[in-house]
Amino acid sequence: MDYFDVPLGKAYELLNPGGLVWLCTRAEDGRPDLAPVSWNCPLDYEPVSKVLLVVDTSHRSYENLVEAGEFVVALPTAAQRALVDETGSVSGRDLDKYGHFGIGSRPAETVDALVPEGVAGWLECRLLRVVVEGTSGVVFGEVLKAKAKADAWKERLHYVREGLWFAPGPAL
Repeated sequence: MDYFDVPLGKAYELLNPGGLVWLCTRAEDGRPDLAPVSWNCPLDYEPVSKVLLVVDTSHRSYENLVEAGEFVVALPTAAQRALVDETGSVSGRDLDKYGHFGIGSRPAETVDALVPEGVAGWLECRLLRVVVEGTSGVVFGEVLKAKAKADAWKERLHYVREGLWFAPGPAL
């Protein structure tokens, strides 16, 4: 079997097949925001689940979650791919993404943020801490409430890099 050298700046792609999420927050002025985040993973599960997200510190959603101390991790579906692209192409500083893109939503139950309609599920989280490394904020959150469709994993949208997306196939 032949292997090829992976450029060091692209090595992360080998570890990045995870499901993309929307980070949903609310600004101090009340404006809701959401931003796609492809670097996320579970951190712990006992006694409650914890999550880890890597978020660009220059983004409005990062500032919102630090200010509010809470956020929602929503699981967009493969059918929402175009909307994921759209919401990642503009800043929540400049406009209300929910209003601009006509995103239906419901209020989260335990935190002050909106959950986009049609997602496979969501996790409502309390911010535990942030570790800043360069321009990235490593966000640690504790799950306060989680809701999902049955077999939500089948609908998940996965992002590897620009131009490379996938959705789960049939279960093995």
